[in-house]
Amino acid sequence: MNFPTFFLPPVLRQSVLETERTAQAPESLIASAHLSAASLACQHFLRVRRPGGQEGPVSLSFIDIVPSGERKTTVHKDIFQPIVDFQREEEIRMQPQIDNYHLALSEWEVEIRDLYRRKSSLKKSGKSTQGAEDEIEQMLEEKPKRPKGFKLLMQDATAEAVAQRLHEEHPTAAIVSSEGGLVLESALFRSLGMFNSLWSNEDLEIVRRTKETLKIISPNFGVTIAVQEEVIKKFLKRKGSEIHNSGFMSRFLISRSLPKRGSRIITGEDLSRSGSDEFKARITEILKATHVFDEPASKYVMEYEPSAYKPWIDFFNETELAQAPGGSLADIPEAASKIGEQAARISAVLQYFEHGPSPINAVNAERGINIARGYLMQHKEIFGAKPEIPQDEIDAGSLGRWLWRQCERYGGMSRFRRNEILKFGPAALRNTVRREAALIFMVRAGHVRLEFSNKTTFVHLNPEFFPVQNPPAWFPPPFSGLPTGRI
Repeated sequence: MNFPTFFLPPVLRQSVLETERTAQAPESLIASAHLSAASLACQHFLRVRRPGGQEGPVSLSFIDIVPSGERKTTVHKDIFQPIVDFQREEEIRMQPQIDNYHLALSEWEVEIRDLYRRKSSLKKSGKSTQGAEDEIEQMLEEKPKRPKGFKLLMQDATAEAVAQRLHEEHPTAAIVSSEGGLVLESALFRSLGMFNSLWSNEDLEIVRRTKETLKIISPNFGVTIAVQEEVIKKFLKRKGSEIHNSGFMSRFLISRSLPKRGSRIITGEDLSRSGSDEFKARITEILKATHVFDEPASKYVMEYEPSAYKPWIDFFNETELAQAPGGSLADIPEAASKIGEQAARISAVLQYFEHGPSPINAVNAERGINIARGYLMQHKEIFGAKPEIPQDEIDAGSLGRWLWRQCERYGGMSRFRRNEILKFGPAALRNTVRREAALIFMVRAGHVRLEFSNKTTFVHLNPEFFPVQNPPAWFPPPFSGLPTGRI
């Protein structure tokens, strides 16, 4: 995927391009990481209200399908470094609070055990336990509460670990992994419903038999993973129809990168990182402004400026109508139905990154739409219905590749006997009917010309399509039909 980097705001765009030059990794992987980091930085504080009044979170989730050896870990480590640094500072600052909590909890546990023992003793002696029960009830209300911090990045992807983290800390986090296969195979994705609920910002209550119930109120949660294509195929095959029935993949913005291997050249040039430094400084600024320790989480609801309504509404209607039977998005209705919301989330993140709390202007509305459309087209290319290719076209491609190799092998020879295809060509084309159908397709496409001479039919190669040396000057325009004599 060639990511639509042009549509990013200047600082983000400059950082993506600089990182692409220095890391020499796929641009789509780098751009997804930038959007993910920006989303994670502001999702605790920010919500977006779409035209029409529907309101939701701004968390974003990404699956980047990237070949092995494309520096996925290097990119993630670089882009998410300001969040790692903020989280480390937060842990250091929180440590005295956590120590005091554990000390108070230990004392509380001793007192509550003593009260339960006293209640049991009173009950055995036949005396009233009411006083002890009242004290126990009071003690339960006074149980020390664990101070909530901001542990934004997660590695452990089990369902219980995610729930525990969102319950104990502020309910905002993301799993970011350059080893996406481990995440997809984790317990979190054994049942897809939990992730779907987290993506949609739905309250969760997880009841455990031997431990306290985990309550997660208005979570903000994202997943950003880089994964190899064979791994994602294995995951999709294992999940089968559950993927489509649950709408799981539609909640991700998906890209597939071409390999950069073989094109990485070191010039020794001192490459600028000023845009990248500015991006990281802005992420840190957002984190410190919106993640305030031990204060109620206030939310800023970002709305659209009146001038930005029309682009979003037009995009929503366009993608909605395209889901009708026979429409261009009828084969990926799950992703198409959520792309309007994805565009709004992206626009809100871009607006906040650029301007802080403010209405979404028309520029960022268009940016979000164009970026979302790019991801949607990539989703269609990967998961959409594949057009059925006629057999003669498939065979023509196979024959064309064979003729190219023969042309190279024999020093750019411009013609071959037709019966050589039957003797030495692709195995499937040693069938006369399929060979003739493939040849006729190539004739109509102008790739070859058939000539009948001295009781032999020759296949002449068009030098515009084959590496012919010293081609005959008489090669005529393409025509359709069976072989004829030389013109």
